[in-house]
Amino acid sequence: MKNGRIKILQASVDAVTQKEALENIRLFLSSSDGHQIVTLNSEMVVACEEDAQFRSVVEAADLIVADGMGVVCASSFLKKKRNSPFFDMANLVLMPFYEIFSPEKIKDVLPEKISGIDLIHAICTSDFIHDKKIYLLGAEEGIARRAGEALKVRYPQLKIVGAESGIRKVFSRKDNDELIAKVNASSPDILFVALGAPRQEKWIYDNLPKLSCVKVAMGVGGSFDIIAGKISRAPKIFQMHGMEWLWRLLQEPKRVRRIYNATFKLAWLIFRERKDKIEG
Repeated sequence: MKNGRIKILQASVDAVTQKEALENIRLFLSSSDGHQIVTLNSEMVVACEEDAQFRSVVEAADLIVADGMGVVCASSFLKKKRNSPFFDMANLVLMPFYEIFSPEKIKDVLPEKISGIDLIHAICTSDFIHDKKIYLLGAEEGIARRAGEALKVRYPQLKIVGAESGIRKVFSRKDNDELIAKVNASSPDILFVALGAPRQEKWIYDNLPKLSCVKVAMGVGGSFDIIAGKISRAPKIFQMHGMEWLWRLLQEPKRVRRIYNATFKLAWLIFRERKDKIEG
């Protein structure tokens, strides 16, 4: 995958469609090694600017997908012909309108967004999942279990072998060792980890070598909350036009700082990147 990898500021992402991502996951599951998948959203792009350790974890991943239209827009903007700062700012301001009226203009680098929750559902309906075992780790108390039950109702063929809340279980070495032992005892092929970024990516990177049966480990952020019904997902029209962040903000106003980082701060960083290159 790394041959098709592009840069957005200091973050990396693979230029793949969801179909191509699934084909890579199929190959991962047939191998003898563990593989990490990162679902890179706008907030994580900003985090890669500020956290060198997180940046190296993302870079080391076997597959990095663009989780959100903000990432898709950023990739397109940074590859466009350089103009004056004024025209670049105008182009940046127009990006949200391209999402709505001319989406083909922003999919010239990354072919589509692949959200973590969409990739979960795509894996659950894939033709390679019938003999694979899945483990859900993370979220608040009881949410992983409820998410597992909801997935079983929707996809009766799934083999969900464990669902464990992980919010407080990775702080001490003793708790972490017990958690690793519990996961290994269930021998899952796929591990979905919902600890929030960058914690979930760092946890997977540090612990995947200890998870003897896991072939695919993926950080999924708040996906369990949506699958379990704790919060509702944005309507389709919000999803189509890259406005899921607004829906989450309306449901969870406390996320305002995170939304700021994923929108205005990212926009400023990519504008500054272009401006510096022009002046350099």
